[in-house]
Amino acid sequence: MRAVSTLLVALLCLTACGAPAAQKATGKIEVTSCGRNQLFTDTPKRVLVIHQHPTEMLVALGLTDKIVGMAYPDDKTPPQSIAADYNKVKLISEKAPSFEQVLAAEPDLVVGGYTSAFDEKQGLGRQRLEDKGIRTLLLSESCSEGAGTMEQLTTDLSLFGKVFGIQDRAKALSDNLTGRIAKVQQAVKDKPQVPVFFYDSGQDAPLTVGRRGLGNALATAAGGKNIFDDVDKAWGKGAWEQVAAKTPQAVVFLDYLEGGKLDEKQKFLESQPLASATPGVKAKRYATVSLMEMTEGIRVADTVEKLAKLLHPESMK
Repeated sequence: MRAVSTLLVALLCLTACGAPAAQKATGKIEVTSCGRNQLFTDTPKRVLVIHQHPTEMLVALGLTDKIVGMAYPDDKTPPQSIAADYNKVKLISEKAPSFEQVLAAEPDLVVGGYTSAFDEKQGLGRQRLEDKGIRTLLLSESCSEGAGTMEQLTTDLSLFGKVFGIQDRAKALSDNLTGRIAKVQQAVKDKPQVPVFFYDSGQDAPLTVGRRGLGNALATAAGGKNIFDDVDKAWGKGAWEQVAAKTPQAVVFLDYLEGGKLDEKQKFLESQPLASATPGVKAKRYATVSLMEMTEGIRVADTVEKLAKLLHPESMK
């Protein structure tokens, strides 16, 4: 098997043998989150979440009743499996909340998705919150210096399981996600990798997914090869000459909640002299993913399945 095997081994180890032992809800628990130690003397009861993907994770873990609010959504449509509970969560801000908004929610824990959740310039530094007695957790993908991986998701699910005393639920969710991805990997393991171009934006030069982006790992798991996996960044700019030389067989468009202009992206690509000559654009072999589908969270299995259907439809029937 190709590099996909390494991903699967890491996932299975984390979900099958790396989950933390059961903890008493009233016991002291210390965890490390993005380099900061957090001591929990009891189970968090009032959680404020900044960004959508950690909100979806907590809802999927059955913690909706503990969420006092969320801020900065990235997608208007949550996954159907959690939509009913997700829609019960109070939205306190369409953008990053102010320090005053956070305090008004009276949280005992703030969970952030991106590092911007704890922007010191905006007055939301982790130390400032912790000085107020508010513990903080940040998803692993945001602070990793390495490539984005599924291991970061399963690690964070295990951490949530430990903090909230719901290890069984956390492991069940991890097992579900990793099992679905393993099924795709098995289906495409003997297929040649299909070169795929992730097009985010940009006309003078395309903004795309690099080697360190989670999308790179998801494409590999789906039997694809990100044509810009030689860019040593999560996101980076390429050149249209490179796109033409790498001859992508498929194109994945990144769509956003605000101003994504998906139709305009497609029309531009089909009119761009170099990109329009590539096999993927000529055949209009396209798929669209949202930012949430390319970010650490519960949608990753959906993304792998979607990409595999694009790249290897004959294996995904």
